[in-house]
Amino acid sequence: MNAIFAVSALKDLSPLEVHKIYKLRVDVFVHEQRAPYKEIDEIDAQDTTLHVQAWSPQREILGVARVFPEGSVVRLGRFVVAKEQRGTGLGRELLFQTLRLIHEQYPGRETFIHTQSALEGYYAAYGFIRSGSQFEEDGIPHLPMTLSAEKLAHLF
Repeated sequence: MNAIFAVSALKDLSPLEVHKIYKLRVDVFVHEQRAPYKEIDEIDAQDTTLHVQAWSPQREILGVARVFPEGSVVRLGRFVVAKEQRGTGLGRELLFQTLRLIHEQYPGRETFIHTQSALEGYYAAYGFIRSGSQFEEDGIPHLPMTLSAEKLAHLF
């Protein structure tokens, strides 16, 4: 499937688009992964937060990631791909589009993520390295990982 990628602040999305994004995140993080944390938070609506979206030609949300500056780093999070799209390459393309955005919008900054420990190899393939000890979040093991600005620049 050919995805249509877009980057928007929350305030620039239509109410229906916001609903579709939140529904996907809740379906995956809360229902599928049984993570009982507050999925919708104040970071989503900050002016500096950007949402990288992958849409089908029929305007169904296929995947989304959230990016925002925090101090001297850029945080990447809420990275999610619809269940039926996993294994199609969409996740790789969404991550590539997200990293390109970070490279262009925040040159010279490190990228920081908290990822599920099972996905360490996935992110390591893009140059992320473990930057702290494993911890548990909502019953799921997680790791902090960092991508240096230099490694990010080499991707492009």
